Amino acid sequence: MAALSVDSAERSAALRDQLTLPFPILGDVSRTVVQAWDLYNPREMGGIAVPAVFVIDPDLRVRWRSVDSTRERVSAEGVLRFLRGQAAPGSLERSKVRAGLPEFARAVGNVMRRGAKTPRG
Repeated sequence: MAALSVDSAERSAALRDQLTLPFPILGDVSRTVVQAWDLYNPREMGGIAVPAVFVIDPDLRVRWRSVDSTRERVSAEGVLRFLRGQAAPGSLERSKVRAGLPEFARAVGNVMRRGAKTPRG
């Protein structure tokens, strides 16, 4: 398992530490991979990757994918059910992601610390 981020190695490492993730976060600062896989969203924060999950076989074939949004995503439990053979690829539903007050406060704090970024032209 691995994650892919357009953030710097330092920022990705800090996120990995903060969330105590047991897998690496790979860097795509140039956005080459996210653009090649059509996962690039140039309208947010200067250009980011959209949320997505890919299940890739050892022979590097994509077995399943879910390209999501910031508002609706496939659940981690759903992905685990698919990996265990308990769910068919088309049966996994997306659920709404609801941000609460802590997420709103963190977003406001990030804007105050880093400033608002506009898309790259």
